[in-house]
Amino acid sequence: MQGVGAARGLGQGGRRRQADLEALLLLAPGLLLLLVFVYWPLLYNLWLSLHDWNLVRPKAEFVGLANYRLLLQDPLFGQLLRQSLLYMGLALLGNFLLPLGLALLTLQVKGRWAELYQALLFAPTVAAVSVAALVWLYLYLPAAGPLAKGLAALGLPAPNFLADPRYALPAIALVANWKFLGFHYLIALAGLKALPREVLEAARVDGAQGWPLLRHVLLPLLFPTLLFLLLSALASALDYAFVPVEVMTQGGPFGHTSHLMYAVYQEAFRFFRAGVAAAQAVLLTLGLGALILGQLYLLGRRGYG
Repeated sequence: MQGVGAARGLGQGGRRRQADLEALLLLAPGLLLLLVFVYWPLLYNLWLSLHDWNLVRPKAEFVGLANYRLLLQDPLFGQLLRQSLLYMGLALLGNFLLPLGLALLTLQVKGRWAELYQALLFAPTVAAVSVAALVWLYLYLPAAGPLAKGLAALGLPAPNFLADPRYALPAIALVANWKFLGFHYLIALAGLKALPREVLEAARVDGAQGWPLLRHVLLPLLFPTLLFLLLSALASALDYAFVPVEVMTQGGPFGHTSHLMYAVYQEAFRFFRAGVAAAQAVLLTLGLGALILGQLYLLGRRGYG
């Protein structure tokens, strides 16, 4: 291209503008997709959150911040926030700490057992979420379900997992974490296997073993992977639990398994309050955006930004 520019008698500034134009043309398809499928829906959702619309009326009515005031004054919204945080806390255990621990254990398993171990951990990931939810719906059946029968055989009381507010949310979170455990496990395992062997060998030669090796060598080297796993587990927690909630409880009993993302769906497509749903989506986006900014801040402080 420089040759073409030189042949056309362009100066340095002209060649730079030509290179910028060519780069813009190459990026145009991707930018167009981002504009149509990411930025435009975000801006439209923000506009909709300031209006009252039931998806049927031809024109939405401008109500300003009324939808946000309605949410912030509604005690049910506070319950949704608490339950969303609980889902994220349980995802922290099931999709961050547990995959990391299982990946560390994998390094201790040798031969064919390692392949079987990894296959068993990854197997739930290949199943459709709806199918996994139906399987667990059968397992959770009161009285006739395998879990209830097993507890009864041990002489233990068998709770109605999905109808009891004390057990329903952890039961749903367990299904979501079980389904997506393998994905996070593979990321943790890939991060461990990518660590520089020479650094690990040097640490072992210096006498680092067990907890000191983990604390001072493995975890610092794994920091970018751990941060990605942490953010992925937290940001995806509500998304992962959406289908199990829809299939298994539809938010019940008495809303104890609902969360912000599921509430957005219910408000928009069951109660036809698109403005309120859009306001919930904006608040959810702001919360998740704060998580991402926190990640970038931590990466910058550790010199990865």
